[in-house]
Amino acid sequence: MNFINQIKQTNWVRIIIFYGLILIGTFLIRKCPNFLQLIFGGLVDLQLPWNMNHGLIIFLISLLFYKFSKIKKEVSLLGKESLKTLIFPFILIIGYSIYGFENSYGINKHIWATIFISVTLLYDIAEEYTWRGYLNDALGNIFWIIKSIITGIFWAVWHLLIFKDFDQFGGFGIFMLLCIVFSFVLTFSTIRTKSIIVPATIHALMAKTNLATLIIFVIILALLFVWNKIFMRKPTRELT
Repeated sequence: MNFINQIKQTNWVRIIIFYGLILIGTFLIRKCPNFLQLIFGGLVDLQLPWNMNHGLIIFLISLLFYKFSKIKKEVSLLGKESLKTLIFPFILIIGYSIYGFENSYGINKHIWATIFISVTLLYDIAEEYTWRGYLNDALGNIFWIIKSIITGIFWAVWHLLIFKDFDQFGGFGIFMLLCIVFSFVLTFSTIRTKSIIVPATIHALMAKTNLATLIIFVIILALLFVWNKIFMRKPTRELT
């Protein structure tokens, strides 16, 4: 199937409606109190550093579109190889826990790293269910590189509703470029494993930038390249 036919066979109206609801839902829910703080804030004497409101709303919208838009679901939480994909979050959590995260809460840096990255991973599962889950599936048979560009752009623009500014990235243009480049890795991991937890694990690496991040990323990338040979019973053919 050539590229033009792939584009024609994609239901762009459905994708636009989906993305429009994502943007509207995110805009509205960001004006609400932090649900996580409301639920758990009374249990701990600290201001929680996570706001999962926007992750929750896009996850719910994706669930509804999977159910009612008749899109074939190609991915699942753990993928076709089930528990074997847990090696990815295991490497993430253990790696960061050993390295440790300094904090202002007086919590042991290794314990805090375990807590911080585990909660971050839960949020990223919700987000990746949207971008590398429903959106990728809705784009149908479009070549995965094109999918990566499209999802990367959509992902970047969505962050305009999340971040106050993009100065830490050198501006929004640089941020969008980073999202597109990173989207190649995330889409590749999804194709390779048919799971959501693997791209969510890689996404969670963005929470910190340190030596542990680099080491964990290299290990995960190496695993992805040998995944079919070591872990999969049957090789996938999506990249050909």
